[in-house]
Amino acid sequence: MLQHSRQSLTSRQQRQLWQQRRRIHQTRRAMRKQLVQQTQHRAPSNRFRPSSSPQPKRSSGISRKSTKRNSSVPKAPIRSTRPRKRPSSWGWFVYLTRLAIVGSGVAAIAGTVLTVLDPKPNSSVSRSPAVSSALAPAPLNAETPNNSEQSVQPKTFDTQPEGPQSLIFRWSQEPRMQRLVREGQELTTIKRQIQAWSAAQSELKPAMFFLNPSTGEYLDINGAKSISAASTIKIPVLLAFFEDVDAGIIDLDEPLVMRPDLVASEAGSMQYEPVGTTFSALDTAEYMIAISDNTATNMLIDRLGGAEKLNQRFKSWGLKHTTIRNPLPDLEGTNTISPQDMAALMLKLKDEDLLSSTSREQALDILRQTVTNTLLPQGIEKDADIAHKTGDIGSVVGDIGLIDMPNGQHYVAAILVQRPHNDPRAQELIRKISKLTYKTFRKQVAPATRSDN
Repeated sequence: MLQHSRQSLTSRQQRQLWQQRRRIHQTRRAMRKQLVQQTQHRAPSNRFRPSSSPQPKRSSGISRKSTKRNSSVPKAPIRSTRPRKRPSSWGWFVYLTRLAIVGSGVAAIAGTVLTVLDPKPNSSVSRSPAVSSALAPAPLNAETPNNSEQSVQPKTFDTQPEGPQSLIFRWSQEPRMQRLVREGQELTTIKRQIQAWSAAQSELKPAMFFLNPSTGEYLDINGAKSISAASTIKIPVLLAFFEDVDAGIIDLDEPLVMRPDLVASEAGSMQYEPVGTTFSALDTAEYMIAISDNTATNMLIDRLGGAEKLNQRFKSWGLKHTTIRNPLPDLEGTNTISPQDMAALMLKLKDEDLLSSTSREQALDILRQTVTNTLLPQGIEKDADIAHKTGDIGSVVGDIGLIDMPNGQHYVAAILVQRPHNDPRAQELIRKISKLTYKTFRKQVAPATRSDN
């Protein structure tokens, strides 16, 4: 969220730069679409295409003439002159032994699979007294009290089922990022390096989370801490927008009206347009990300049902600290996120089915059009690709991104630094950390046996 008085580029220049990048991405999308259509309508290969030239018929070994001449003569069965061996008793014993071994092995494997998929409750687990008394049969000589005299006991529900859960059930219910961290390994060497940098500048308080899903390598420094979001709150708003597009609730060409109560100061150029101006829903989303337009953000939040409904949706995604409390620009920093929340959200956008493939590509294209490239992009190589969103208010600056590396791997990066008001050392620290983490992930090789899907 760049303040208008401190922008190095004017709003007109930012808009022109964004429109130029937008045309480039539209051209790329059109080329990809054309390539997909050509691939779908490509003619079958010669391997399956019938040849136009007649193929000579294979000889059956008997000429047609000889077949007609000898058709009246019955064919005698061909018998082998080799004497037939009789199976010995020892051979039958070996055969039955092998059959028994194979059968026992198949039975053991089937039993193991059934146990994992449908485990039986552990008989050693004792039921609670209330449950046991409710399930126990009543004695035959007991008198049944009248319904009017029975006391209604409140129902209680255990969150964990009795008995052991199968490994497949636990694995399927565990969030993917949580599983990757549990199975992965933390980058302790660069973590100590970053902590040393932070100790030398005690006024700066960084919080970050980086994860390479291909290798399981991750970096976590205060990753679960709730921090002022600044303009990075626009990332979950963008994903909620495309989720409603997939559901048919919002049309990309739908006109949105800029009302006076939605106009916001600081970042963006829509604030200088006349009240009542209409923008398409897609253009509004692109304004929100590319030039961090606060008015566009408020318009989308309003169209998506308001802050409270969005907060409920964020919780349904598994985000613990992502909350919208006030409209943009929110210079006081009441809207919050955490680095782990944003890393998990970028991982969902890239690898999971939160959005359709079309909406996923559109969202990533919009995030690649971000004009401000002074933080995470400064630490990566030119042949790497980044989709990201920055945030900047006086007390906090940060950047959230998804980086595709030339080695075919990708990683998610979420970093925010609390600082004295507008302290430029925070930006420099983010650039140093981005360069260090990129070099580390760039050298990693994904294990051949690991599967994250």
